[in-house]
Amino acid sequence: MQVGMDFSRHFPIIGIEGQRRLGESTVAVVGAGALGSWEVYFLHKLGVGKIIVIDRDFVDESDLPRTMYTKEDVGKPKVEVLKERFGVIGHFEDLNPGTVNLLDEADLIIDGTDNIYTRQVINDYAVKNNKPWIYVGVLSTYGNVMPIIPGKTACFRCLMPKLPERPMPTCAVAGIMSYVPTFAASLAVALAAKILLGEEVKSELIFFDLRSMDFERVEIPRRDDCPACSLRKFEFLEKKIKIERLCDGSIQVTPPVRMSVDFDELEKRLEKLGIEVLKTSQFIQFEDDYLEILIFQGGRMVIRGVEDENEAKNIFARYLGG
Repeated sequence: MQVGMDFSRHFPIIGIEGQRRLGESTVAVVGAGALGSWEVYFLHKLGVGKIIVIDRDFVDESDLPRTMYTKEDVGKPKVEVLKERFGVIGHFEDLNPGTVNLLDEADLIIDGTDNIYTRQVINDYAVKNNKPWIYVGVLSTYGNVMPIIPGKTACFRCLMPKLPERPMPTCAVAGIMSYVPTFAASLAVALAAKILLGEEVKSELIFFDLRSMDFERVEIPRRDDCPACSLRKFEFLEKKIKIERLCDGSIQVTPPVRMSVDFDELEKRLEKLGIEVLKTSQFIQFEDDYLEILIFQGGRMVIRGVEDENEAKNIFARYLGG
């Protein structure tokens, strides 16, 4: 149980033994933005013993209305803020096939992400390793929550067999009301509590719209042809370099296997080339002609000003090899 916290109001509902089980549980939250920050908050208040958080982002001004971060947190890595506030185990990383081992300790995984690819990586990992997880998605005034118990319920790939061919709408474009992520996070943590306590959950998608106050529970059957949970083909766990264009136009390159970048050594190497370096505990930042480059400890690289993916790959190879 959390030291210094009184969970006696939980006892009439789940008992002292139930609270003890929560205190001995480990939950991983992937993403620490609008969804993830509130999921961590509610897990902490629930009394979950260990919380792992994986996120690659910094707190931005635009995060403040819909997250639990404050103005004083702007510019800090989200995982560092959550570590200071709630004592989580924070990994300043992108979740991908090369870093899924960060989930190994978890008894359960909760989705705090905002993209389909990462959810498919989580799903493949969870199904392969028989770990329950909870899909959560929000946009505008509505959201979806779905518990996934490998071998018992449908998995995320039963719901969404393929990656979308066109860009999906995002909160940056469609907007989101500040109370929506909090509501979805609360539902997700309620389901997490049921799963951790050994209670049954249904194979269903829970839909809500807080503008119209519509709520719906849709049964999701397991697919006999599902590549993940039926055929056990875990395509999203294949270790290959990941290249994606971020919202600000920069390109992020993530190596197929997590690296361990020695910042001191890299700083010396760059300075010998006459390159000025900004080094922090989380990343190294420098300029290469018209490009601005950030390199993180796990080998992830963000390049601002790059034109295309091939150029991004070449820059990655130039400084980190591969």
